[in-house]
Amino acid sequence: MKKYVDSILSGFAIGIAALCFLKGGLYIGAALFAFGLSGIIYSKWPLYTGKAGFFSNWKELAWLVPMLLLNIAGTYLATWLGVDMNLEEAASKLVEVRVNRGFLGCLLPAIGCGFIMTMSVKFAREGKWIPLLLGIPTFVICGFPHCVADIAYYSIFPKEGMIGAWLGTVLGNFIGCNLPTYDRWRANS
Repeated sequence: MKKYVDSILSGFAIGIAALCFLKGGLYIGAALFAFGLSGIIYSKWPLYTGKAGFFSNWKELAWLVPMLLLNIAGTYLATWLGVDMNLEEAASKLVEVRVNRGFLGCLLPAIGCGFIMTMSVKFAREGKWIPLLLGIPTFVICGFPHCVADIAYYSIFPKEGMIGAWLGTVLGNFIGCNLPTYDRWRANS
């Protein structure tokens, strides 16, 4: 039960980070976004993009899907709490970009987000927090999509075509998360 609740809390933290990004603008929002992942790492809550590069067996790989769904639930909860923040205009701009890019156009930059997320988490697990504090604003400023945060934007401003764009982001994040840890597969073969 704990891992289910913790997965929701993880999504909640990213949802708050997404709200901060929308309210604070590019640079302030990007800096505040790092708070969400810092809290997740410190609390050891499961986040799809924080775990996708670290699974070691099929059971852990299979857990990524329910984890992502629970992360989504937490993100929706945070978005619901921020409903009076007047974020529709900021969310609409981001959603328009994602939807116009489509599946492939979101998949490719999402690889960058996944790569940065895994590197940030890897260093934070070793007690080195600077890469996380710099990495998270880096992917945000670069406009690399994050599949959990994007749920907040899509829930504020739903638009036709968002599912395809989001699925591209999920796959791109997964690929990017596994680039820094690809050598674990070579070692097992």
